[in-house]
Amino acid sequence: MTFTRSFLSAFHISITAAHAAVAPKKPVELPRSPVCDLVRFMAAAGSEQAMVGGVFEGSNTLQTEGFVKIGEIKAVPKAGEWTELKLDNAQVYRWLQYRGPKGVPMKLAEVAFFSGERKLSGVGLSYSLPTDTGGPRKNAFDDNPKTVFESSADEGGIVGVDLRDQATGRTPWFAPAPMQPSKDPASTFVTLHKAPLKVEIRSAPENAVIRYTLDGSWPSETNGIIYREPIVIERTTTLQAVSFLAGHAASPPMVATYLMKDSVKPGLSTFHWGNSLTQTTSQLAPIIRTSGHMHRSAIFARPGAWTKELWDIGLVQEKDRAMGLWNALDHLDHVTVQPRDFDIAEEAGYDIKFFNMAREKSPDVQPWLYCEWTEWKRLRPTDLGKVPSRQMKKTFPALTWEESMGAMLLYMEDLQSEVCDHYTTGKRPRVLPTALAMGWIRNMIDHGQLPGIAKGSFYPLLFADQVHPTTNPLGNVHGNGGYLVDLTWFAAFYGESPEGQILPIGTTFTKERNAIIQRLAWDVIANYPDCGLYREGTETCGKPEFTSDGKTITLKSSTPGAWFRYTLDGTEPTRTRGYVYCGAISEQPGIQLKVIAYKSGMKDSVVVDGK
Repeated sequence: MTFTRSFLSAFHISITAAHAAVAPKKPVELPRSPVCDLVRFMAAAGSEQAMVGGVFEGSNTLQTEGFVKIGEIKAVPKAGEWTELKLDNAQVYRWLQYRGPKGVPMKLAEVAFFSGERKLSGVGLSYSLPTDTGGPRKNAFDDNPKTVFESSADEGGIVGVDLRDQATGRTPWFAPAPMQPSKDPASTFVTLHKAPLKVEIRSAPENAVIRYTLDGSWPSETNGIIYREPIVIERTTTLQAVSFLAGHAASPPMVATYLMKDSVKPGLSTFHWGNSLTQTTSQLAPIIRTSGHMHRSAIFARPGAWTKELWDIGLVQEKDRAMGLWNALDHLDHVTVQPRDFDIAEEAGYDIKFFNMAREKSPDVQPWLYCEWTEWKRLRPTDLGKVPSRQMKKTFPALTWEESMGAMLLYMEDLQSEVCDHYTTGKRPRVLPTALAMGWIRNMIDHGQLPGIAKGSFYPLLFADQVHPTTNPLGNVHGNGGYLVDLTWFAAFYGESPEGQILPIGTTFTKERNAIIQRLAWDVIANYPDCGLYREGTETCGKPEFTSDGKTITLKSSTPGAWFRYTLDGTEPTRTRGYVYCGAISEQPGIQLKVIAYKSGMKDSVVVDGK
């Protein structure tokens, strides 16, 4: 997780703008491109034999595909000693990795990639499988043989490095920059340009080929317009550009949205308190601006922090940073907090402190409780069924990812009730149900409902590790996971569907997949009653229908797009009571399943008993 990279801009301006604003105007002298021709490695004690058959690989396609074998371990390395393996390789690769033999748990003390005498690897460049339960991966690159990287992956553990601009055509930049520095902190977030505007795209070295797109798609060697001359912009436009250099990987894409005075849409001003899962939305403003909205947002986040820590420690130890961000926005339309303290009374007390602070700045601000997802191992109290609920007499363990998302939302709604018992002025705090989008996208992937995406690809497609979604190709390999999160936030804040508005910048999604993902985000927000968009109708929603394979219960309705709430203890569910269904309910001893179907624009179905 490249967490600190997301704090490069004090005001959380898009990395695009920050990069472009300081772009060099003259050709850049580049270092020699690194060809990996040597690997040094050391097995963990007792695991020497397990390394035989392991391979070293390189790719210029993606961190998860396109790898070519450049070396193999054929003899048992000596215990406690470095082993050198010379590689017959003349190709520059952006991604270099060690892949252990299949079916053998990996225990690796150290690995280091070299180009001649130049060491290429390091902790800050490292990666491993998102679902790897061993680790941490830094142990393989920390020059300390006493620390060990472990992998339990059945397909052979993977640990590698991403050389980024060392092995690519260098990330391009734009002139003029889409946003210009300003003495006024608030205006730093947005620059309005006058038409016509001529925009240059530059790269290094000068013989690199630049391709750009206008529809948010990722430029490739076959997709996009070859840049030959300055681009004339008349209306609000988003450019996404990639540099290509023969024999190298393509650069990460650079994005610039030029907001033009005569075609810009009104935008909102939002502030967000939390930790790295709130930091997932670091690209919220750039993504929203692709729709033409003049959005401003700022984030104050501390790694792993609960709301209590943000108030008691963050606002004390980092007061200048926090208040610099806070005061940079002249008003607030929306404010979010990221609850995860399962002492609900304590969490509610600190949420209210932040909401009162926001109301002092903007009395009409809309507060939100951001419902995050759980970690890959799913060991939170909500996952284990250990958080009592106001909505039901008894809670049950969440045995699947989908059920964990419903359980986390149940906690958030109980917290909301506690907050509203004491926070009686201003707008009623709402729940931002991003966890539902995470529940459904996994269910869709695992059932082959996202075209071209293999079943079981949820984590490789959307996550950088076991909890953090990818957010930006300048910090991660792509921004797929953060994009889905941002779509739910846009829909909730603006009350509009992202379909046909938001461009999929920084993502690897095809047009077809993007349409499905945008529809999912909108369905989540439009059909969650607490987001304020839900409308009742007169036609009754089709009642729930059940199927079961003995392990998992699935629901459907004659009404396309129907949503479901269910209880497991016999409590009568409503569209605002019970777990929200995300595609799976586990058969468990002692459950008394009851379900209701509902959909915005319709009348709720009757409650159906699952017996």
